[in-house]
Amino acid sequence: MKSCFLSFLLFCSALAFSSGVALATDITPPIAPATKTESSPSPTASPTASPTASPTASPTASPVSASAAPLVAKSLPEIHATMLLPKDWTLLPGKLLEGDVLLATREKISSESDLWTTGLSMSIDRNGAKDSGQKASDYARSLAQEASEKAGEGATPIKESEAGLFHEIRFDFPVAGDQPLLVTEVLKANDKTGTLAVILWQSPKEEAQQLHDLREQVLAGIKLDPTQ
Repeated sequence: MKSCFLSFLLFCSALAFSSGVALATDITPPIAPATKTESSPSPTASPTASPTASPTASPTASPVSASAAPLVAKSLPEIHATMLLPKDWTLLPGKLLEGDVLLATREKISSESDLWTTGLSMSIDRNGAKDSGQKASDYARSLAQEASEKAGEGATPIKESEAGLFHEIRFDFPVAGDQPLLVTEVLKANDKTGTLAVILWQSPKEEAQQLHDLREQVLAGIKLDPTQ
C-alpha cells in the first residue's frame, strides 16, 4: 500500500509542477516537489517523491552565473547527510517540513507555500521496502518503473548503477504546463539498511542545458551515511 501511495505522490508532483503549484508531500520518511497532501514542499512529479514548481523564474542569478557559482557544503544532521549548494540558494531541511521533505531552491522561499521552479526535494523512506517485503533496490526499481510508465513516452530510459552500498536508479521526464519543466528523479537504495532516498531535481525545460553542470554537481554532492 505504501509503495502505491508513494508512486502516486510522485506522479502527482509532476502534475503539480505542470500547473506551477507549490508542492507538499506527506511521505513520512521517503526527496521531492507538486500538490499538497500533507505539508511538505516538494518540487516535481515523479514516481517516487514529490516536489512543486513555480511558473515564475528565479529572480536571482541567471542560470549561467548560477552554474559557475562555487558550491558550499551544507550539513543535514537530521538525515545523517551532507550536500553541496550554491551559496545564495534557500535550504529548508528535514523537520521544518511535515513528511520530512527537504527542499533546496534557487528562489528565495521561506515556506512550503512559496512557488519555485529550480532546485530539488529529497525525502528518506525507511519503511517502504520493509513493508513491501522487498529489498530496498527492488522496491526502488518497482517505483521507478511505475513512475516512468506514468510519465509516458517523454521519460528517458531508466539507468542503474552502484555507488558503494547504494544502488542508484535515475531517469528524466518532462512536465508540461505554462512553465514546462524537466525533472530528474534519482533513487538511492541501501539494501543493508533498507533505506531509500528519493531525490527530485527540477528546472525550466528551456534552462535545462544551461543548468546541466550545476544539476550534476548538486546531485553528485549529496552524501548519505551508508550505515543509517
